[in-house]
Amino acid sequence: MTNKTASSFLLILLLLVTVPACTGGQGEPQPMPTGQATALPTTVPAESPTPAIPPTTGVETLALVNGTLIDGTGAAPVPDAVVVIRNGRIEAAGPRDRVSIPADARVIDVGGATILPGLINAHIHSGFSTSNLTAWAQAGVTTVRDLGSVGDFDLRDSLNHNPQHARLVAAGPLVSVPGGYPAVPWGASSIMLPVTSPDDARQKVNQLLDDGADLVKIAVERGRVFGRTIPTLSLTETVVIVGVAHARGTLVSAHVTSAGDLAQAVNAGADDIAHMVTDDVPDAVIAKMVQDGIYWTPTLELWNCVSQSQPTVANLKRFVSAGGLVALGTDYDGYSCKFDLGLLATEIGLMQQAGMTPMQVIVAGTRNAAHVCNLDRQLGTLEAGKVADVLVVDGDPLADLGALANVRLVIHNGVVIRGE
Repeated sequence: MTNKTASSFLLILLLLVTVPACTGGQGEPQPMPTGQATALPTTVPAESPTPAIPPTTGVETLALVNGTLIDGTGAAPVPDAVVVIRNGRIEAAGPRDRVSIPADARVIDVGGATILPGLINAHIHSGFSTSNLTAWAQAGVTTVRDLGSVGDFDLRDSLNHNPQHARLVAAGPLVSVPGGYPAVPWGASSIMLPVTSPDDARQKVNQLLDDGADLVKIAVERGRVFGRTIPTLSLTETVVIVGVAHARGTLVSAHVTSAGDLAQAVNAGADDIAHMVTDDVPDAVIAKMVQDGIYWTPTLELWNCVSQSQPTVANLKRFVSAGGLVALGTDYDGYSCKFDLGLLATEIGLMQQAGMTPMQVIVAGTRNAAHVCNLDRQLGTLEAGKVADVLVVDGDPLADLGALANVRLVIHNGVVIRGE
């Protein structure tokens, strides 16, 4: 798909938060009946690997010294730390008195700066753009997750071979039903994969993954905000899709805009929820998400664009207080207003308004965001064996997250792409 196509249909969707619903207040999404999840399919395909990362391109051995390490795991910061990078991966990270610096390493003194994993924006659009990918990478956002495209996975692979680009994770088209969202009401059929039954869903989702999708994006949208009824995936179809994705070693991200649709996605076992909902979320749904380890990617910057930040920030605060897992994502280019391209400053500020601490925000933008990209075994933290995506900033982001804008050095796939 073209970037303009994705932006157009998403723009129109978000405008509707200000349209009166069939019942209830202005902008209030439609609740939906919930039910018990049905059994997972008994016949599943062989497991496939997590999203492919091109071979790391860094051939130089590097040692970052004289910095404070925030490794992305949530552990306390490590002063006077050393991070050793060899062949594009982290060889060691920790206190200077416990990490040996290889004789062949090029030593980079970061001058007391803070060393973190590269940040991740786990919900974007217009990802198939060299200028966007370059801008993200230069800001230290070294991975992005595109959640709606026609699925040009060959182009994704080509873009990912350039270390100057942020790594692109792509879901391809949204899995929906004939006459469902986003074909109705917007006619955006080019970024939709319609399924007609559980068996059809099984076949088409397998083919989508065979074609190269990194994960599966589903649309659970009944259309109350549109003032009409829109058909959507049944609970059984949703469960089958989740089962196929999990059997193939990947994840399911669910588009929802209301608490009722959220309940279906949660009952079906979706792995993360793409968008905070704007109506009240029942305590039982939050409890189940926490119990099942379902992540929330709230896209508060998007809701801020349409004057819906107050209820969404309140819902996020409840979710975090209950122990919920949050991933950082903005829905970049999903609405007509100007989103932050590069550092996710607006999203970060709104997450803090929801009561998240600086460390929680950093973990949301590193380890947790890597998880919803299905890449947490390969990146997202500065631990031995992980891909060397590193952001070095002047200042202390635990005291002021604004320090994340003070970029001193960016390393992507073991290659220094900014700094020095």
